[in-house]
Amino acid sequence: MKRSILVCVTAVALAGSAWAQDKEQQPAGQAPAMDMSKMGPEARKPTNEAKTKKEVQDFFKKMEDMHKTATVEDMAAAVDFPVYMATDDLKGVPEAREFSREEYVAMMKPAFEHMPKDMKMTHKPTITVLSDSLVSVTDEVTTTMGKQKMTSRNGGLLVKRDGQWKWKAMVEAGWGGMQPPGANSGSQMPSEPKK
Repeated sequence: MKRSILVCVTAVALAGSAWAQDKEQQPAGQAPAMDMSKMGPEARKPTNEAKTKKEVQDFFKKMEDMHKTATVEDMAAAVDFPVYMATDDLKGVPEAREFSREEYVAMMKPAFEHMPKDMKMTHKPTITVLSDSLVSVTDEVTTTMGKQKMTSRNGGLLVKRDGQWKWKAMVEAGWGGMQPPGANSGSQMPSEPKK
């Protein structure tokens, strides 16, 4: 008799725990809930936003200094290839595509070769830190050439690769369909990669 009671109690206990497990399971066809703290932006929150912003400000200062003596190869070293570039033309028609290092250098080389010697650029970036290795930037650029002074805005995405901040995406209005200085054909922002 004691044995029968023990078997019944054990069976009820096992059935009860199995019934509780069934209640915790998701309905048929429904995926289990994801732990959003283990993926996406919740898992990659900046650990030291002030430090990251300082690093990016230093990157922009380096870019300012680089414009004084830079070659196109120097500028290419500040880019994480392939790079995504977007612009629009003078009618407002957007153009955008990915560039390899070779395509970027070929497109930018004429501009560097014909850059006015008295050109000065200053940057005032607004930095949004997404993670310790991703930053979006809107930059107010002041360009001075002789007595001419211009202010414009551009945007981009910087990535930190091997401890260095680099451009991953660049966005600036007005370059679509433009020919580089000294070029006889082609455009500043070719719409299709050369094959």
